[in-house]
Amino acid sequence: MFKALYFDLDNTLIHRQRSIERYAEVFVEHFASSLNSASATSIAQIIKGVDNGGYLVANSGYSSIKQAVADKLHRQFHREIRVEKSALLAHWLKYFPSCSVAMAGANQLLTQLDQQEMHIGIISNGAQASRLATARALQGYHCVDQLLSSGEAGIKKPDPQIFQRAMTAAGLTAQQCCYVGDHPLNDIQGARSAGMTAIWLKGFHPWPAGLEDPEYSIASLDEIASIIFPTKCTESAVN
Repeated sequence: MFKALYFDLDNTLIHRQRSIERYAEVFVEHFASSLNSASATSIAQIIKGVDNGGYLVANSGYSSIKQAVADKLHRQFHREIRVEKSALLAHWLKYFPSCSVAMAGANQLLTQLDQQEMHIGIISNGAQASRLATARALQGYHCVDQLLSSGEAGIKKPDPQIFQRAMTAAGLTAQQCCYVGDHPLNDIQGARSAGMTAIWLKGFHPWPAGLEDPEYSIASLDEIASIIFPTKCTESAVN
């Protein structure tokens, strides 16, 4: 019986592409008086191209996604909106986290886990401030007991130490913990290396050839309950 369920954030509890689409609407609203022809759809496409699902494109020349987004938007629209790149960066940092869109079923799952007195944690790569702001956009964030970012830990997934640090801080063992994520290496392999049971959320990254198959794979968060609470789900089906 698991005592804790840990989650990745982007493309697990938060749908990153839909969040970008919402941010693009805010961007157009704020700069509407200066933008001549750009739409929220075109802005979103530009951002998605450099965001790459939350992972910098290899050899992009940027040190972070936020810098890539600010630079791309500045190059594309600097003649129209006439603001410095630093202002576009500040706009992204201020508004993107609050534009976060929950993954389908995320808030309901957090509530269900909380009602079952499960320890709920988030382990996510990124700066602590941005991870907190993003997570707080979830309606079910009040159910979350713990959030550990790579920025706070000084260790990035897939290093098993970041998973171990989270478990140790909560007084848990790997056998008591399950981790849910979308990235085969950073999330699933990282959690498995730390001794956790891992659940792969399919649909965002292909499974690499040669990597041991995941013990569990799901297409939506709705499927998690049958893995975490198999006996209860069976009883409900019978009744």
